Amino acid sequence: MNKLIAWIDRTPVWLFVLLVATIGLSPYVPEPHIVEKIRWLFQGELTRPLDIVDLIFHAVPWLLLGLKLTREVWHEYFPRVRQPNPEDR
Repeated sequence: MNKLIAWIDRTPVWLFVLLVATIGLSPYVPEPHIVEKIRWLFQGELTRPLDIVDLIFHAVPWLLLGLKLTREVWHEYFPRVRQPNPEDR
């Protein structure tokens, strides 16, 4: 898990935005695929395993972007405070 978080921290935001714009939203016409799958989920029509995997496939870029932005904001407003080292005394 730490390797994933470190990778997310190193990766620029534009790459996650690109993933959302391509994988997360495609196909675009008549509506984004993720919107259709989420609608099916709330209507109880998302029952086939292939549709569930498809939802996960299109949702992962959104989740990665959300995690990246959350970590960016968190580090901006709550920077790490250096704990005093007892050996420094």
